[in-house]
Amino acid sequence: MIPDENFADPPERVKTALEEVADRYSELAKDLQADLAAAGGAEEVLELAERSTLEMLANLPLSPVYCPFCTFYQPGSEDCRGCGYAARYGRCTEAGTPYNRAIVAHYDLVEAVENLRPGQPGRSRARSSTPPEEAIKVALGGEADRVIDLAGRFQRRIRGARSSEEVMTLKTEFMADLVGDLPAERVCKVCGFDHRDLSEAKKEALLRLRRHWPAA
Repeated sequence: MIPDENFADPPERVKTALEEVADRYSELAKDLQADLAAAGGAEEVLELAERSTLEMLANLPLSPVYCPFCTFYQPGSEDCRGCGYAARYGRCTEAGTPYNRAIVAHYDLVEAVENLRPGQPGRSRARSSTPPEEAIKVALGGEADRVIDLAGRFQRRIRGARSSEEVMTLKTEFMADLVGDLPAERVCKVCGFDHRDLSEAKKEALLRLRRHWPAA
């Protein structure tokens, strides 16, 4: 826990912004469901898996806009003076701090997903036969349902959050739940693709996400 009287009252604009994030994930999942229904062929479905994974990662609420502490104490202003998070873990703008490491791990995970594309360095999706299209669709459909459920639950819990610490905990748990079961990894497992680099990058991203807010 970080002692600061300001943390007892989460900024409404942060809660509102996070509710909008939840809406965005619900819409992304519904778009995936519609695209799956219209997809014609295994390769198109595989592209959907990659695209939906990148969209999921791109929308993670890691920006200062979604941080109650950054709302109270503007990043970089007088070295974030008064921010209890900065006092304990270091300023978010500094290299090597928990938040900075979470951001670096996030970038590495995005790169690992992008490297699943044909012709990219580190490409490991080689296969000898056409993957089972229906099995891929079922896996991705299940992922879409999961994200809709996660987003709805997250939105309800954020609305009821009573402290900035609770907001941070809920946000971190939500991001970890999303990263913990990526569409691209699901598809790799179904198709038997080598996804060791992706799995390692995901494990590191999960570790760094959880450590940037240890209360989660």
